[in-house]
Amino acid sequence: MLKKFLCSLALPATLTITFAASSWATVPPPPVNQNMGIPDGVFNNLVEANCRGCHEDTTVVKPETIPNRHHLLVGKVIPDPTAAPHGVPGAAYECLSCHQLVWSDVTYSYSFVSFRDCLLCHEQQAGQASVHHLTAKAQANDCKACHGPIDNPGDGHYIPSYAPSLVTPQTGIGTGANGEGGCAFCHNAGVDAVSGITVYSNATTHHSTGLGIDSTKCVLCHDTNADDDAKVRQCEACHGVKSLHNIQVDSDGDGIDPGTENAYFGHIGKQDDCWGCHGFTALSAPYSGPVIPDITSLSDSTITAGFATQLTITGVAFSNMVQTPTGPIELTSTICLKAADGSETVLTPDSVSENTIVVMVPATMSAGSYAVTAVKGTSVSNSVNLAIMPQVKVASASCASGVVSISGSGFSQYVNATGSGTGVSLPDAVAGCTVLSWTDTSIEANCGECDPSITVDSVYGEATGAVTVKKAIIKKPVRK
Repeated sequence: MLKKFLCSLALPATLTITFAASSWATVPPPPVNQNMGIPDGVFNNLVEANCRGCHEDTTVVKPETIPNRHHLLVGKVIPDPTAAPHGVPGAAYECLSCHQLVWSDVTYSYSFVSFRDCLLCHEQQAGQASVHHLTAKAQANDCKACHGPIDNPGDGHYIPSYAPSLVTPQTGIGTGANGEGGCAFCHNAGVDAVSGITVYSNATTHHSTGLGIDSTKCVLCHDTNADDDAKVRQCEACHGVKSLHNIQVDSDGDGIDPGTENAYFGHIGKQDDCWGCHGFTALSAPYSGPVIPDITSLSDSTITAGFATQLTITGVAFSNMVQTPTGPIELTSTICLKAADGSETVLTPDSVSENTIVVMVPATMSAGSYAVTAVKGTSVSNSVNLAIMPQVKVASASCASGVVSISGSGFSQYVNATGSGTGVSLPDAVAGCTVLSWTDTSIEANCGECDPSITVDSVYGEATGAVTVKKAIIKKPVRK
């Protein structure tokens, strides 16, 4: 059930994944029902098609989302380590930090190399961790950055310190007649009976992250000195009791009501779910708090700054019922936008259902790349990226003797090469203008003539503006 946000190599790159709580069901498991997120898989030895299977799946993100996210890095400090093939850590990102220019002896000019191969920069090392797990956050053991419903080591969450008992879950198969009482009763290898998707074991999915390659990381999951019935305490360093008792999806289509759901669609749907972890004892399904929400997609992954935009967010567990001393109440989610600098903006949705949130992103949001999460009480979902692009705007332009001076915004950087996607042109001209100077807010270009309008092509988009033509001042000769 825990979220895996990466593509499984067992999935065809063109597979369209539909996230519906009641559509995938292996009852009883294993394997665990794949109703939250992308199916559990392994992520080593990725090829470009695997990247596109997720990052350019139009049911998940729009095709331009990934280029836009990268273009928003322009001017930001390059981290160490960096995937940019020509980037210098500590310097600022430029277009040529990632792209290349190729000189032509035929045209005597440079051509801009445009690429759409993720692995050109994010190098997959054969047999080692996927490019995702080689990031700085992953190497720092920050699992929660991508795997929302996981509690990270050191975040202060509750880990039982009392001695294990009969109802303490085992790390593998439990002592019940069918393996109840252990994680592997549900989380084990197999083929999902409904979808046909291959699901991998806990050991395989965790080791495929590359943690097993680095022997110093083994202790994150393994306590070799603990008795078998106490090994689960090491798992709880990441998978906290509170988070585990708040994982559930709507099994019957009438909203999440812990204790009354169908079995094996979460951890708290029915008493059978309790037995799956805690064995064959007579337990009652626990009363849950805020069930952990999960985002699967945004209606728009790229919007423009300066315009209020309504987003429809789909997923699971955006609302759930909770039993209180005075009766049942419904908990609903808010939306948090976290900027690259760590600042957060909380948005109150226009409407919330179990699977859908409708929210308005205000026009006042600054351009940048944002991590979108659904927050319900103390439970926070996985994050999905939203790119808010600068508005490309020509505020004013004037021309004298064929030289155009342009003021505006969103121009970003200029690359003097064929095919760079940046430049200045007259509406009916065959050739572009010669750029004399270029900043994010001003451009000067020699177009050879003055025209009533001018067009600016930026990495953020295109804008056309009116041109004021300045009359040439004729100086009279001075008689001596």
